[in-house]
Amino acid sequence: MAKNEVETYGQIQKMMLTGECNQCGACCFTRSGAVCENLEILTREGLPNATRCRVYSERYDGLPIRMIAKDGRILKGYYCAKNSPAEVSVIIEMGIKKGVCSLTRVDDADRAGAEQLKRKTT
Repeated sequence: MAKNEVETYGQIQKMMLTGECNQCGACCFTRSGAVCENLEILTREGLPNATRCRVYSERYDGLPIRMIAKDGRILKGYYCAKNSPAEVSVIIEMGIKKGVCSLTRVDDADRAGAEQLKRKTT
């Protein structure tokens, strides 16, 4: 389970993701279709077990990476966002909203509802 805080318009909003990663690779792409140079694509992006990160065990938030644009250009100035608020945002935008990511978002309201339910049943 991933737990992060994301700053939205000057406010801190806690966002939590739950579930097991299906390695769809959606979080390693940009909106324009550029892909992380470390992402090995095994089958069509977005399918379960479609990708593998070549540097998975060495990743850290801020790891310098290069992205490869659709036309083959190398794009510099990008960073891996492992376990960061930026990673959560990308997973939501590029994976969950597109319906390819196996993780699900747990909103504050959902957590509050679960806490109230726990109190009512105990």
